Amino acid sequence: MYRRPRYHSARTASRAWAVVAGVALLVPVAAGGASAATDAPTTDPSTSPSGPSYPPAVELTTLTPVCDGDVPYLEYSADLTEAEGADDAPAADAAGLAGGGARLGAAVPTDLRGLLPAADDDTVTIRWINPGGDDIVQTGTLAGRLLWPGAVVDGSGAPLDWPGWSQLADGTWVEGGDGFDWVRPTVQVVFTVNGQDIPRTIGYPPSSPNCKTNPENPPTTPPTTPPTTPPSGAPTIEVKTRTPVCVQGVTYLDYEVAVTGTPNDRVSITWHNPTGDDFVQSDLPLKGRVLWPGAYPERFVELPASDGWELVNNMWQNTRDFGWAVGDVEITFAVNPEATVTVTYPQDTAGCVKSPGDDATPVAYVPDSPDDSFLPRTGAEIAAWAVGALLLVGAGTALVLWTRRRKES
Repeated sequence: MYRRPRYHSARTASRAWAVVAGVALLVPVAAGGASAATDAPTTDPSTSPSGPSYPPAVELTTLTPVCDGDVPYLEYSADLTEAEGADDAPAADAAGLAGGGARLGAAVPTDLRGLLPAADDDTVTIRWINPGGDDIVQTGTLAGRLLWPGAVVDGSGAPLDWPGWSQLADGTWVEGGDGFDWVRPTVQVVFTVNGQDIPRTIGYPPSSPNCKTNPENPPTTPPTTPPTTPPSGAPTIEVKTRTPVCVQGVTYLDYEVAVTGTPNDRVSITWHNPTGDDFVQSDLPLKGRVLWPGAYPERFVELPASDGWELVNNMWQNTRDFGWAVGDVEITFAVNPEATVTVTYPQDTAGCVKSPGDDATPVAYVPDSPDDSFLPRTGAEIAAWAVGALLLVGAGTALVLWTRRRKES
């Protein structure tokens, strides 16, 4: 018998203002309690007449769902750097600090930090957003590994339970019933570092042949059926490759099928949507690479969240229309005959997402079907059309002038 770990609820804490050395600070206190610092005079940071503040720069350098020993974890790291110019603060800032003029969450210049008690800048708060109940809040250092909410391990780190699953009395595992189904297949997480919130959407780590992030029931003995032999000359199909990949921050599926007994040399790929219309990519070669449903063919662009775009595992995905394609998805390769297999949304593997300045061979995107029309046009595409139109107009004008001169001569 085991018990799930208790998590700190984001709604059971409050905060109080305090003034330390004339500077407005935020002090956590227990719900309904009080801080001794609240008896001191307070200052509204928003009305401060002091000089400029110097907020630090915060960057999440690592955010990777991983499976280790059949246990789901989230690995993360954040860099906290002082803003440029903070060490060169004017002396007038000292008067602003002494008068309570520091802005909440602002970085204090190095030469003025003696006015304040030491700050704990190496702490990060991670809030797992529960859309239907209390959030789960965890704290840690600027880099670490977190046990996925709902997962349970024993003293040696061996798995005992997985989020979104319940175990029956006979030992059989069934989905649901544990109150943690909201942390998969995707979940929103907010990292708070030095008063700055960084929201991200992450995917539950998928299972692999070497690591299981979902429980497995004991194998059952299937009923014995006599082997069937296909008719002589009947067409066959074999899915030789079905590899989800991340290339320069874009999600793709590499595939290859082999067929016999049929002259057909084109394949259609149907992505099965369990709650709506399927997504079909048709008239494809028997071997190739296709864009993942809902993925955008560029990484370093800004896409509007109002249209459903989110960074899932650090890759653009339209979760409004294609959220069902994150996680495990059944797909059917149809040549006549056909075969159905399961694929898993890829992770942001090391070296996949590179900045535009990094040396990397670009991957050209060719639309696989008219269904790719959900992708918004970029500025580069519009500019290309405009240049083409101008060239056509110029060519037409030159032709008219040449004809007129020829007639005059």
